[in-house]
Amino acid sequence: MSSSRHAALVTGGSSGIGLASAGALVSRGFAVTILGRNEARLRNAADRLGAEAARHGTQAAVHAVATDIADPAAAHAAVAAHAERWGRLDVLVNSAGVLAAGPLDSYDAATVAGVLDVDLRATILFCQAALPYLRKAARDGRPLIANIASISGKRADAGFSLYCAAKFGVVGFTAAIQQELAADGVSACAICPKLVDTPMADWARSWAPRSSMLRPEDVAAAVLRLVDLPAGRVPAELVLS
Repeated sequence: MSSSRHAALVTGGSSGIGLASAGALVSRGFAVTILGRNEARLRNAADRLGAEAARHGTQAAVHAVATDIADPAAAHAAVAAHAERWGRLDVLVNSAGVLAAGPLDSYDAATVAGVLDVDLRATILFCQAALPYLRKAARDGRPLIANIASISGKRADAGFSLYCAAKFGVVGFTAAIQQELAADGVSACAICPKLVDTPMADWARSWAPRSSMLRPEDVAAAVLRLVDLPAGRVPAELVLS
């Protein structure tokens, strides 16, 4: 176990916004735990983070944990593994997400459960599991929960009712815990980007050119901006357009 540096845990850390956020935090000297379902992709992500750290002149400290966050038991197990490795938790980035699109009557029960389990329930459970460590980190830092929501958590769109339900839930949940945890010195923000150039945006590529989309690094930069804000100045939501 090491507690010599600030530490962050990032769900969905093997690709996309999660990997970019982990890279941004590593470049700031954070020890980072990345979570994902695929062990090979996690190993590749850890190698990329090491290269990213070298470019910034820092020494990478990356712990990769393969887990399925749709499993209700995953949050406590993953946070415990992180704490065992690093000894503290200063930043939680809930980045893992799945998308389902289509008319309301096209969603079967498994699809509804799959989207809500990953996009909303896991966000809640990881915040619960991380909370004791975040409260402890407030003694000598500014602990942060960054929940990656979506512009679909602020704007309703036909054909995306299930995804909107999950992301509206993330935004509301984050606003509530931002108020609830302020006295503990723990901040929470729901980051709501427009289309981001990841595989989840493939459905839109026929009409939305890549140049019109945000990059994962743009969202990661927003995470760093939140990390840098003084306690009490972190907004409950941040829309990126």
